[in-house]
Amino acid sequence: MIANFGAPRDPSPRTSPDMRALLVARFGAVLWPSFFAAGVASTVFFAIVDPSELAAMTWPRMSISREAGYTIGFFMFWACTFGSSLFTALLSPVSSDFRSVTRDAP
Repeated sequence: MIANFGAPRDPSPRTSPDMRALLVARFGAVLWPSFFAAGVASTVFFAIVDPSELAAMTWPRMSISREAGYTIGFFMFWACTFGSSLFTALLSPVSSDFRSVTRDAP
């Protein structure tokens, strides 16, 4: 088999609407549970820990409001749970629906 290096390449191979929908669904299946878990983790954590006192202990020279502490904490929890969910999704087997769409794509 001879490679055809001069042929123009399709800039977006395998981007059928079905595959896009499956990728969006898979990304949503990672994003939503991580968001939910971050919300639960922040609620439990900040029920015990006051963010302004935590900021005073960790960064004594910086003034951080309570709301900023809640926001920073939530996004840190979200990053951790998103990484965990993404790692699980990458290690999980691909469903047969997804394989059939990628195989049938031009």
